[in-house]
Amino acid sequence: MSYSQDMDHLMVLRDKIAQLRKEIAEIQRSNEQLRREGSNGADAQLACVKRNERLQAIQQELVQLADLGRKVVSTEQLREKHRNRLHLVNKRAS
Repeated sequence: MSYSQDMDHLMVLRDKIAQLRKEIAEIQRSNEQLRREGSNGADAQLACVKRNERLQAIQQELVQLADLGRKVVSTEQLREKHRNRLHLVNKRAS
């Protein structure tokens, strides 16, 4: 019965996406700083590789979150459709 439960799931998904956006922004800042400083050392290259790996992991997380979001929304749409049908049946019975 769970419009509120579904909304909680959507809020959790939105919060997670917001966290990932912040992390992406931090990675972008780090990459920009590396470009400005022009550091080509092994440590800088390793850090760049790690940031790129994290960006790929974030991309995978976003794909999974998108799938979850679609499932939550479609579940709520089915429930709403069912509620509407019940409402029509109840109206006709009255």
